[in-house]
Amino acid sequence: MQAVFTSPRTLVSMAAAVLLLGLSGPFGTLESFDAATRLVYWLAVVVLSYTLSRAVAVAAMTSLAPRITQLPLRVTLSAFIASLPATIVVALVSLVAYSSGDQPSLVRLWLYCLAVALALVSVIAVTERSAPVAELALPAAPVQAAILQRLPLPARGKLSHISVQDHYVDVVTDRGRALILLRLSDAMRETEGVPGLQIHRSHWVALDAVRKPLKIDGKPMVELADGTRLPISRSFLPEARAAGLVS
Repeated sequence: MQAVFTSPRTLVSMAAAVLLLGLSGPFGTLESFDAATRLVYWLAVVVLSYTLSRAVAVAAMTSLAPRITQLPLRVTLSAFIASLPATIVVALVSLVAYSSGDQPSLVRLWLYCLAVALALVSVIAVTERSAPVAELALPAAPVQAAILQRLPLPARGKLSHISVQDHYVDVVTDRGRALILLRLSDAMRETEGVPGLQIHRSHWVALDAVRKPLKIDGKPMVELADGTRLPISRSFLPEARAAGLVS
């Protein structure tokens, strides 16, 4: 949606629709409102209904794709789904704008929204089919280190650090932590894809989890985003200094 609303074409199209509808006054708005009120009314209807309809339509098209391969049926169902919240939005705007006697019926509003949603979803479907593959590609999924698969689901987040505790390693993320029966060397191999560094025989840290380097009693340490402080041993000092972890 951010990409849609930073698109000059979309913004110009919505502005043109507001002007056209505000000046022509379809669906009885010409008789019900003066020019300024019509423009405000159609501005609210166009922006809110377009935003909600497009978001719901794209979500519906995506979720229905694995189940319904026939495009016309998928477009129709997605339009029906998208028309429901859009109708609610338009009804609320109309409730504010119209007097109780002039307000259009809910069924008529839904039929209008269904027609608009059907046109909108059809345009989305045609555009996606004709667009270059690069434009339709989903954002790349964030790198998931293999070691995260060993953690309970609630603790699987952004990797912070790994520390040795007896025969276990304590794997810490921004969502939680878990003790795993594993050697540190094996655990570090499973962090592939996450930039990090061993700073001590008992500690490995993700570089982007380091808040700042510091020294305590002359000994180099790192402070992590969660406030944890870990020592840097002399044997790992050159690598830590090259990575900017030594003040």
